[in-house]
Order: sequence, then structure tokens, then C-alpha cells
Amino acid sequence: MKLLASFILLSFLICLPVKGEKKKLRIITLAPNSVEMLYALGAGKLIVGTVEHSDFPEEALKIPRIGNYTGIQIEKVLALEPDVVIAWKSGNKSNDLQKLESLGLNIHYTHAKSMSDISHEIRRLGDLVGKKAEALVVTNKLNKRYKEIKNTYKDKKLVSVFYQLWHEPLQSVGETGWIASLIKDCGGLNLFNKVKTAYPAVSMETVLVKNPKVIIIPHHSGSIGAKREIWKQWPSIDAVKNNRIYTLNGDLLHRFTPRAVDGLEQLCQRIDEARK
Repeated sequence: MKLLASFILLSFLICLPVKGEKKKLRIITLAPNSVEMLYALGAGKLIVGTVEHSDFPEEALKIPRIGNYTGIQIEKVLALEPDVVIAWKSGNKSNDLQKLESLGLNIHYTHAKSMSDISHEIRRLGDLVGKKAEALVVTNKLNKRYKEIKNTYKDKKLVSVFYQLWHEPLQSVGETGWIASLIKDCGGLNLFNKVKTAYPAVSMETVLVKNPKVIIIPHHSGSIGAKREIWKQWPSIDAVKNNRIYTLNGDLLHRFTPRAVDGLEQLCQRIDEARK
């Protein structure tokens, strides 16, 4: 009887969780930028679901997809049983977010709108996933590079820049757009810096009158020929005449991630070429 009791007690103890052992978080992220941030913290393996276009680093392509910019598949989200859903209020549909909240899911919202906000969001994610030390390393490196780039161009001669967000209809960035702040950091003068709308539709006539020295065209994938083609018929524009129409990686420029500083550096280098 004593032997049996000892066996039962031993079996019970073996089944108990190891002291200090924590259940791994199951995270769903509804934006590519938070996927990149989590991988930068070494927490990418915690992600059990994400949206289309979450493609960096390459390992992120293996994560199951639960939706895209048109909407989230709520059933798939629930099936993955996440402990937390990382959402982006200005990038995800409000109806989807309200539905997730009504179902009792734990929602962690990101709010990045500037380069300094990126560091803040990385630290918040570090707190969330238990990677505070890693977050400090990542943000210190990011802040150092950002400061160096700003200092390099802060006293440079202003260069007028047209940022071609889209070609048909022609669309650019206004005063409150994220890209506008990057152009300013480079010592550039955004052609539509006085327009309050973040991403205004603009006329070719206005661009012609303002006569930019540099034209920047972001690209994400595929051919950019159509976006560049429209400028051939306007050879009088300084940027066209002097062959200063540049294409840059849109993911680096448009995502609030540690790689944004790479995009900023490339943007500044292109703008600086007009000063030579």
C-alpha cells in the first residue's frame, strides 16, 4: 500500500508545472510593422497569426494568415486562441476591432506616427513579451542612427521634393503625413507641406508650377514603369531635366519599424544629390 501511495504521489509531482515555467504567449498581429518589431526583439516565434504583406524577415512568410487590408477573418482569429491581438487603429477596420473587443479578446493597440514613436512602441512590446533588455538595445541603436542622420542634414540647403505616393490619380503627402516628417529630417521641402490632408490628391499643373528638384517614387513590388512614365512628357521640371527621379523601397519608408531608419537614410541621400 505504501509503495502504491508513493507511486501516486510521484506521478502527481511529475505532472506539476516546473516552478518559474511560463506559458508562451500566443500572439496575433494585424499589421506587418508589429511583426517586424517582434522579430527585432527575438519574439517572432510567439506569433501564431498575422495579415498579408507581413513579409519581413523571410521567416514571417510562414506565419498563418488571418486577413488583409480589406478585413480580418474573425473565425480564424478565434481558432488560433491568441492571448493577445496586436492591432493598429489607423490601419485596421474599426468594425473588426470592435468585434474582437466584444468577443473579449485582449487587444494591444499600437500608435506609432513618428520615428520617436517607433522606439516607444518597441519598448511597449518589449514589456508585453518579456523582452525589456532586448527592446532597450534595439531602441538605443535606432535612436543613435536617427540622431546622426538628422544632425547630418539639419543645416543643409533646402531642396524641394515631390513625393509621388500614387500615379493615377496623382497623390502625394501633406503636412501631417508620416513621410512629410522624414523629408523634413533630410533637409527637404515637401511640395505640399502646407496641405493639412495627410495624403492629398494633387494636380499635375500644381506640380509643374512648384517645379520640384527631386521626385521620389516608393515601390513595394513589381514594375514601377507606369509611375515613372508620366514624367517623360514634362521635361521642363527640374527633377526630370536633371534625372533626379528616384525609386525607393516603400516598405522601408512606410512601415513603422526599426528598418524605417534605413529608409530615411536612403531618402536623405537621394535628396542630397540635388545639392551637388
